[in-house]
Amino acid sequence: MVNVDLKVGVSPSNTREYYVYYLAKHSKQWTRRLHLIGTAAGAVGVAVSASRLDTVCAVVSVAVGVAICWAGDIAVEGVQPTTFKNPLWSVYANFKMVAEMLTGKMSI
Repeated sequence: MVNVDLKVGVSPSNTREYYVYYLAKHSKQWTRRLHLIGTAAGAVGVAVSASRLDTVCAVVSVAVGVAICWAGDIAVEGVQPTTFKNPLWSVYANFKMVAEMLTGKMSI
């Protein structure tokens, strides 16, 4: 199991360990809510962009979604966004967390 110390950092070796770390950095309810809102906004924007074949709109939609998520990390949780250190695992963990909120496995 991964040892989580948010001040020192971690070196997860797989996605399961990274997800434990990710949840520790997203422990406050409003941080998770902002991630849900940001992910939903980005997804809707990308879907609309795809229907219009508008690449610029898709990029802006993703940027807005990420900005909302980062607002939760910085303003609510008071931590640096995890995207900076492990972007791919961070995206995976965010989608997993949002899925757990939408299915009722995690409180919103």
